[in-house]
Order: sequence, then structure tokens, then C-alpha cells
Amino acid sequence: MMKNVTPEKPESFGQYIAIHMKNFRREYGLSQEQLSERSGVPRSTIASLERGEGNPTLQVLVGISQGLGVEMSALLQKPTPTATLYKKEEAVKIPKKLIYSDENLVKFIHVLQLTPENSRYLILQEYTLNENERFPGSPHSPGTEEYFFCFSGSFEIMVESEFFTINEGDLLCFDGHQRHAYACRKGFKTSKGLSIVVQVPKF
Repeated sequence: MMKNVTPEKPESFGQYIAIHMKNFRREYGLSQEQLSERSGVPRSTIASLERGEGNPTLQVLVGISQGLGVEMSALLQKPTPTATLYKKEEAVKIPKKLIYSDENLVKFIHVLQLTPENSRYLILQEYTLNENERFPGSPHSPGTEEYFFCFSGSFEIMVESEFFTINEGDLLCFDGHQRHAYACRKGFKTSKGLSIVVQVPKF
């Protein structure tokens, strides 16, 4: 049986550049004005290129790629949608040492690292703690944001010297470079939560 094939719409490097510029700019959280400052390219030119208009010079492409922190070839290649499925059973188990008042008492739990090790900007970790179990978090680079969502039970999270109670459905946001620790609150047999770490893009 023959299939009817609809001819693809002709594409151009201008369209490729427009798609990649918008995607990279949004991924890095940059406005057109900020990209203009980074690249030395006028904002009006950036707006025109993102509409797929104009014919950028080599100097403009160099400036844009430097402003975005990417190779020039990344702006010119044909966009190819990609997706990867990671199964939960493939998640890496990371041992975390619990905090006890008795320094001679040593016990570890395992945190599930849901994102792959080569994830550029995002780290997802699933925590399951039993009542009164507590462990310290790892401070991240300045500019990093951390979000903690409680799926079930209740957590007590220390950020520097302040304590926050995170109940089921609550979300806590804090600067990831600060000292912090997680604990399952007394009266809750088990608590489960998700740590979402948004790392600073490196230019």
C-alpha cells in the first residue's frame, strides 16, 4: 500500500538560527537585551534573527554564539528533536550518612539520583526517610537554586540556622549554596520528597 507523503516545507539556515537562538536564550534565562549585552549585537538584530529574517554576517554569528556560550555550528545545524527515557530502576543509589548525636553510631540511607550523571543544569533526587532520620545536604555553587517538594509525610529542613516544616504538597525554595539538612519529622513513620537542584549555566 502506498502512503501519501506531504512534502516538507523548505527550510533555511535563517530558520535554524532562529530556532536555536530562541531555545538557547530561554534555556539560559536570557532576555534579548541581555543577549545583546553579552554578544555586542544590537537587540533589533537579535529580534530580527529570531523571527527568521535577515542574513547575519560572520561577525554577528560569532557574537551571538559567544553571547550564548555555544559553538557557532550549534546555531547552524538542523534542529533534531531528541528525547531519552530513564527508568526508575536505572536510577543511581547514592549513600548518605545520617546525623546522630552519638558520633559512634553510623548509618547510611540511599538517595535515588533520577537524572543522569551528565545532566547539565538539573539534578533530581528522591528522598525517603524514616521517623527522626536526618542527613546533611551538599552545598552547591553560588547562584544555584534548590526546590524541595514533599510527596508524603512531613519534613523538617534546616537552611543555615532556620528550620522549615514541609508538609505533603508543600514546596520549599532556597539558594543552594547555603548549609542545609533534611529530616523526617517526629510522628511520621516515613516521609518521601523530591529535591530539584537548578545549577548555574557555565558560559
